[in-house]
Amino acid sequence: MTLIKLLLADDEPIILRGLKKLLPWEELGFEIVGEASDGRELRELIRDLSPQLVISDISMPEGNGIEVIQEMNGRGGQAKIVFISAFQEFGYAREAVQLGALDYLVKPISKSQLESVVRKAEALIREESEGWQKRERLHYYEAKDRAHTIEELTARLLDGDLKALTTLAELKSLFIDGRCTLFVIEAEDSFGKYAWQEKERSLAHFALGNVIRETVESQQTMRGLTLQKEDRFVVLMQHADVDTLANLIEELVGKIERYLKLHVACGVGRTVDSPEFAAVAYRSALKALDQTYFTGFGRVLLDEETCESKPSTPPFDSAERQARLIGSMIAQRKEDIHPLTEELFAQIGISAGIGKHAAISALYHLVLSVIREWEQLRGKTNSSDRSYALLLERLTACPSYAEACTVAEEALRSRMEAADDLALSRDHDTPARIRAYIDEHYAEAITLEKMAAEFYMNPYYFSSFFKKQIGQNFKTYVTDIRMTKALALLHNPDRMIYEIAEQVGYNNVRHFSDTFKKKYGQVPQDYRQSGRTLS
Repeated sequence: MTLIKLLLADDEPIILRGLKKLLPWEELGFEIVGEASDGRELRELIRDLSPQLVISDISMPEGNGIEVIQEMNGRGGQAKIVFISAFQEFGYAREAVQLGALDYLVKPISKSQLESVVRKAEALIREESEGWQKRERLHYYEAKDRAHTIEELTARLLDGDLKALTTLAELKSLFIDGRCTLFVIEAEDSFGKYAWQEKERSLAHFALGNVIRETVESQQTMRGLTLQKEDRFVVLMQHADVDTLANLIEELVGKIERYLKLHVACGVGRTVDSPEFAAVAYRSALKALDQTYFTGFGRVLLDEETCESKPSTPPFDSAERQARLIGSMIAQRKEDIHPLTEELFAQIGISAGIGKHAAISALYHLVLSVIREWEQLRGKTNSSDRSYALLLERLTACPSYAEACTVAEEALRSRMEAADDLALSRDHDTPARIRAYIDEHYAEAITLEKMAAEFYMNPYYFSSFFKKQIGQNFKTYVTDIRMTKALALLHNPDRMIYEIAEQVGYNNVRHFSDTFKKKYGQVPQDYRQSGRTLS
């Protein structure tokens, strides 16, 4: 049981000591919080300590009991006062009782008299305290029920129920007419790089809701309603001045960041002429908030339909960049992957009016298109429908477009690297087999397309693979082989130049001579006559 705060006052120290010892105060439910020796000190202690019971001599220096009780009445004081008086001060005591003193005792005080008065005071104080607590509880529950009712009505209004607007107007929560703007606040679901646990999330949302409601309810020139819908907070403000509303939003976001250390996004919808269009304003605010997927938290976002039209972006040839990306994947130019995907993905992100789901779909189909075309050009298809489904799940789970772009790029890279590893593990002897084939068939009309078909590759991929593995492009390598063979044949004087040309794969002697001269600086006939040998 809570002890009642007791203050004792008398200008005679011996009486003060006697009062303290006369009764077992704590057993009776009292705590002596202070002692005063004159009227001035008594008034100061009453102001500072807010005692619930004062037992004081009625006549002391620097202020008598009448002055004390009058001052308390003037300030609306709640303390009970019991005065102690000498017989000749009976007139004072009677006036004090008339002014509200609980009782008076005539000196000398007996223990039984004092205990009787104290028990009466204790009963009154506790009865009044319980009554006050009941009234406070009743007021709390009434306010809570009203707040709950208003929240329910607000939720119905956002769903388009105009009967809810009529009731809100009757409750004086909104005007039936008047311009409205609705905004939605959402907190980032993490603290730094660490995701919130459920308890942390609940505490953060509780604190966030308190700051929002206190700020909205403190407005003098605007009328507002707040509503929590899942992890978001919806605020509907009725206002005359758009600038005042903008200042409120700026103040609110600043408070949240300053006091709660939370990063939030605020989506502001279109201003409507009446609360009856609250559902339209709500959809507009959600549309604005959806931009958080692209912009991140820490910003106030407006519905694009409320803004001036964006400047037109320069033409962008996505097909050309997609072709370059596929070419870089075939050629294994890994350093080109990021800048090319960054350009393609950024173009999706800035598309006018695109939302999260549309962005994910566009990103997904772009990756599929690139992988499928790349696989067709390589002449090999290894991707499964299951791998594509997993990619879509990963993209959908990303909380931001930036993270989805990272997942998409990783999908392209891992697919490219896995195919490369598979090719190396399965065909590690392919370069040797290609060389052997050329050594055996150099005299035939071997072309890049024929070689690609022989080794089950797309011609474009074969060309890239050949240069990477052999160190030369295909045409140069074949020419070098033919020229080396021609040099050896020229040492036999019985062979005609046209015969040598045919034996190394040239049907046109002129073409053979021109190629030989380009390689060795002389036509074949002059080379033979000069007697040069292969160094």
